[in-house]
Amino acid sequence: MATVPIYPAPTPSTPLALRLLAPLGSRWTYLRLIYLALAFPLGLLYFVSLLPGFVAGGALSWTIPGWALLILMVIITRWYGDLEAELARRLVGVEIRRPPTWYERDVPIREQAKQVLLDPSTWTGIVYLFSRFPLGLTAFVTMVVWITWSAAFTFAPVIYEVWTPAEGGLHSAGWLQIGTWTIDTRAKAWAVVPLGIAGFLVGLHGLNLLAWLYSRWAGLMLGTRARDIPAPPAMLEDGPAVVPARARGVVADLTPREREVLLLIARGYSNAEIAEAFVVSEGTVKTHVKRILAKLDVRDRTQAAILAFDSGFVTPEMASEPEPR
Repeated sequence: MATVPIYPAPTPSTPLALRLLAPLGSRWTYLRLIYLALAFPLGLLYFVSLLPGFVAGGALSWTIPGWALLILMVIITRWYGDLEAELARRLVGVEIRRPPTWYERDVPIREQAKQVLLDPSTWTGIVYLFSRFPLGLTAFVTMVVWITWSAAFTFAPVIYEVWTPAEGGLHSAGWLQIGTWTIDTRAKAWAVVPLGIAGFLVGLHGLNLLAWLYSRWAGLMLGTRARDIPAPPAMLEDGPAVVPARARGVVADLTPREREVLLLIARGYSNAEIAEAFVVSEGTVKTHVKRILAKLDVRDRTQAAILAFDSGFVTPEMASEPEPR
C-alpha cells in the first residue's frame, strides 16, 4: 500500500517554528481535513443504507429473496469500498490495492458472485464500513472542539470587546472559564492569543496524523490479501529482443495472454493472484492454465514453469526481479 508523507518532511536544519508551520504549506493538509469532514456523513450513509438491508436479508434468509438481498448488499459494500479507496487516494495520498469488483464480460454472474463471496476483503470491508460511523463521529467531534477552542483563544480580544458592555467596565461573569480561571479582563484576552495560534497549528498536525491513521485502517480492511502483483508485459511478440530463438518453438502456439500467464506461473503466482493482475475471474485463469498445459504437453504448473525456464522463455532475472506494478 503506497502512501505519501503526512506533509513534506523538513530537513534537520529547518527551524522548529517552520516545522510547526509545515502543514500550512501542504495541500495535503486541506485535502485530509476534507477527508475527515466526510467521515461522519459517509459513515452515517453506510450505516443507514446497509444495516436495514442486512437485517431484512437475515430475517428472510430461509427464502430465495432473502439470499438475493444479502448478496446484493454484499455487492453494494464492494462499491462503497471502491469509493473509500478512491477517497483515500485523492484526499490522503494512500493507494489501496483493491481486488477487482468487475470481471470480464463473458464470466457468468454465478462465477462473479462466487469470487466476491470468497474474497476475504469483502468481509473485512463490511466491518470497515460499519466502523466508519463511530470513527467519523470521533473525527467530527475532534474537529469541532479544535475549531471552537482555537478560534475562541485566537480571537479572544475581539470577542472580549464585543461582549464588554458599551458603557465600559469589565464583564463581571467573564465569557470563558477554564476550571477556576476566567477570562474577564482585556489583558487575559490578549494573553491567550498565542495559545490559540499554537493550538491551531498543533491541531493541524494532529488532524493530519488522524486522517493518515484512518486511511491506513481503510487499507488494512479494504485492501486485497493477495501479495503484490507485478504488472504483466503488455505484449510478448515473437522477436529476439523478447523471446529467445530456442523458446519460440515452445511458445509458438500460445496466445499473447497465455504467454503472460505462463510468465506469472513461472514467477510463482497463484491463480487468484494472476486473476487480480489481469482483472479477470479465477475461473478464466484456470481456463488459460488448462490450455497452456495442453499446448505445452505437460501435466501440471510445475512442469510448465520448468519448461519455460529450460527453453529460455523465462530467465532467472525475470522471475526474481519482476517489473514494478
